[in-house]
Amino acid sequence: MKKAILVTGSNGEIGSQLLASMQDNPSKKIALDINESTTNYDDTIYIKDSITNGENIKKLFNEFKITEVYHFAALLSQTAMKNPELAKEINEEGSKLIIDAALESGNTNKDFVKFFFPSSIAVYGPRKLIKAKETDIIQPTTIYGKNKLLIERYGAKKHEQSRKNNAGIDFRSIRFPGIISPYTIPNGGTTDFAPQMLHAAAVFLLKNGEKEYECKISADTKLPFIGIEEAINSIIKIMNMKDIASQLRSFNIQEISLTPNQIIETIKKEFPDFNIKYNIEEKLQSVADTWPDSLNCEKAKKEWEFSTKYDHNSFFMDYLIPKIKKHYERN
Repeated sequence: MKKAILVTGSNGEIGSQLLASMQDNPSKKIALDINESTTNYDDTIYIKDSITNGENIKKLFNEFKITEVYHFAALLSQTAMKNPELAKEINEEGSKLIIDAALESGNTNKDFVKFFFPSSIAVYGPRKLIKAKETDIIQPTTIYGKNKLLIERYGAKKHEQSRKNNAGIDFRSIRFPGIISPYTIPNGGTTDFAPQMLHAAAVFLLKNGEKEYECKISADTKLPFIGIEEAINSIIKIMNMKDIASQLRSFNIQEISLTPNQIIETIKKEFPDFNIKYNIEEKLQSVADTWPDSLNCEKAKKEWEFSTKYDHNSFFMDYLIPKIKKHYERN
């Protein structure tokens, strides 16, 4: 039977980009999402379903020889805050169903199913950290952060059990900072102001859009970010490692760390007439105040060769702004 890769949340920001990057992979791809797909890749099976449908999830693992899982289906931080019960159902119970199905499949086939889980800087709290390490005190204050931490620990526990049994699940995770994509505008996350601001500036210049962005986070709130391409590269890199020697299963990564004020100052170099106004949303600000202003990435560099190539200025001027201008000129 041909090997297969399962991508949940395949229509989302990361899932869709990862699926696109996999088209040269000889394995069959299974794209699972609650919404209809907008793509039609070769050797890809599209399934419209929820990760909470345990019976159908088990059928997938029985029907296909799934050797890798990339699990992106989730409610994001602000959406989870508004719907805590649904967040628990999807982010926790749904994730456990996927992990358990992968574990059972690995045990049945006497092999390991590689499992990637995207965690988040939301696991940190209750105070803002500088250069946060994976081993720092973790007490998340949001339902989203608690969801992510629970699955980090659940996956790590199942990983250890699998190692003892020499079969099961090979669990790997990255604690993502805010992700900025020149192709999509996110909604429902605490760090969304950065990509939203960038897209608004491009739409203003190229599409006669609004010349002002309303930011709901204070001007001096510093948070870490990574570009979508480096996020995808990092996922592929950590999953391509034959083995990760460290007992650590969740790793920190970032490219830059910036405030809204620093972002708008950089954007205005290219879009000088674009402006920002601040209308602080207390709930959103209270969440951002518990997340790290930067991350220590030394563990990821050592264990699976994570690396970055941009500084603050080049991240925008050489990467994001040229790509976002090209995106809106084409669309």
